[in-house]
Amino acid sequence: MKYKKKSVFRQMYDTLPTERPQAPKTAWVNEIAAVAKVHPTTVRCWLAGTQKPDELRTDIIAKHLGVSAKELFNS
Repeated sequence: MKYKKKSVFRQMYDTLPTERPQAPKTAWVNEIAAVAKVHPTTVRCWLAGTQKPDELRTDIIAKHLGVSAKELFNS
């Protein structure tokens, strides 16, 4: 089988990075999701106020962020 030279078009595609940097807010949501062991969508629900985490997760997140658990989700 002969080696087929890649087209310039394909070579340009191959030089692109496989990953792009995440937006800071997306990275933060993903970090909190990993710490709390939940899906990022759950964290977004917490941010929107449609759900609140249970007490254990609230304590874990508060410790991670260095804030009081009582203040974390109270408006």
